[in-house]
Amino acid sequence: MRYAFAGTPDFGALVLKDLLPWASPTLVVSQPARPAGRGRKPTSSAVSTLARASQLPLLETPDINHPGSIEAIMNSGAEALVVAAFGQMLRPQLLGSLECINVHASLLPRYRGAAPIQRALIDGAEQTGVCIIKMTEALDEGPIGAAATISVGLWDDAGTVGRTLALRGAQAVAHVLDAMSRGDQTWFEQRGHTDYAAKLTAADRELDLTASARVVHDRVRALHPGPGAVLRSGGLDLKIWRTWPREAAAGVSVCDRPGVIDTAGGRLLVGCGSGCLEVLELQASGKKRMAAVGFLRGYGLRLLDVASDGEGASDSQEGLGEGRGDGDHGDT
Repeated sequence: MRYAFAGTPDFGALVLKDLLPWASPTLVVSQPARPAGRGRKPTSSAVSTLARASQLPLLETPDINHPGSIEAIMNSGAEALVVAAFGQMLRPQLLGSLECINVHASLLPRYRGAAPIQRALIDGAEQTGVCIIKMTEALDEGPIGAAATISVGLWDDAGTVGRTLALRGAQAVAHVLDAMSRGDQTWFEQRGHTDYAAKLTAADRELDLTASARVVHDRVRALHPGPGAVLRSGGLDLKIWRTWPREAAAGVSVCDRPGVIDTAGGRLLVGCGSGCLEVLELQASGKKRMAAVGFLRGYGLRLLDVASDGEGASDSQEGLGEGRGDGDHGDT
């Protein structure tokens, strides 16, 4: 079945890249370039960048529901529209013009909404998955045509989980499109517990060190590779990129002491409500990411004995819009 593709951030680009060996889309639709980074320079979306590199027909539109956008999709010869993290609601006129199916990065009805991968990791989920759904006007509530489940380990983060789910999603949507073309695709209504995966905010980046080390670690990995968790110590605004949770052990004085820091032996340990967190990679504001041992050589003397959350950090908003989700049909 000939398909057009709509997506915006990295997850959408990964799905599209994995679909290309199966069949190229008749048209790629993405959102226009937006200001990004400290210089606020207009930056093309990951999907637009891939489309140009692959010499695919590209439509960048602020409104996929505009009659001109719908006309362009229909004129491309597409019989279906595959959506993966696009970031705009699809309205009835578009939904009624051709088959619209969504690659959603959760096991629906769990984690409907903008940030399913991140919310699953924050919750410490040991399994998650991807669903192919027929799109309806209601948010992520359409019937399911295919699903795949993956296991999530403690070393996994939003980047590794997203990459795996994009591949499994591309494989699943290709099977669904083939079955639709044969006329034998079956759709099943969603059943089970429903919850909402809200878009990440600045508050989601703050680490609550009164929680257990495992809970804090889960939040750190949910925010990697972006936008990053934040802490403050010694006047430094720190992004925390990689960690490992540790239980209370002999000789580890900071365990069960929230926010207390130990840098002995070139290791950076931060006490939590239960256990402690070993910080493996971090970044001072305006500086490059560093392994903890290198960071301590340059900044160790500036750290206070007690760390706090990142509330008020100067760059606390940076990167929050990278998913361009806004809790709509186009999200993962």
